[in-house]
Amino acid sequence: MNYLAHLFLSEPSDERRIGSILADFTIGTIDDLKAKYTKDIASGIKHHRQIDRYTDTHPAVLHSVEALRKKYGVYSGIIVDVVFDHFLLKHWDRFSSEPEAHFMESIYQSLNRWDWDFPERYQKVIGHMVKTKWLDCYHDLDKVSYALKRIGDRFSRETPLGQAIEGVRDSYELIESDFLEFFPDLMDFSDSVVPH
Repeated sequence: MNYLAHLFLSEPSDERRIGSILADFTIGTIDDLKAKYTKDIASGIKHHRQIDRYTDTHPAVLHSVEALRKKYGVYSGIIVDVVFDHFLLKHWDRFSSEPEAHFMESIYQSLNRWDWDFPERYQKVIGHMVKTKWLDCYHDLDKVSYALKRIGDRFSRETPLGQAIEGVRDSYELIESDFLEFFPDLMDFSDSVVPH
């Protein structure tokens, strides 16, 4: 899953939310991370890792990945992760009683904390996310396309991510259907493993 879904599934505290994103920028055991940050940040990282493992094996996710694989190969999973955030926003009211604008504002407030020694790349990415409010942009497929291009730019070799939105448009209804099958399962799983 991509950033928005991890934040949506996180416990609504600053430190758990920070951990849910910091997981993409850290390595090491949860015990090591507790020593470096806090118990709640480490719990957020652990929750993120559990969600990723569950997502990577869910049949509906694998179905969407397979639909894109012929054209985009190993990058298909990245594409599905990002596009699922688009569908979460599109179907927001189905999954949340909290108004989207209120949720987004609380997320940006939570992430706009720099109490700890965060990795440089986290600081750069999250600083940009908060400043530009980029999570709101996932309503628009053109902005999703831009996000995929930016991800592609991080690789040392050329990737097809810059053109991936064409495949997304071609398989839009299939991916949307898979998302709607998958996300309630993910919410149930997340609730079952949420750290306390």
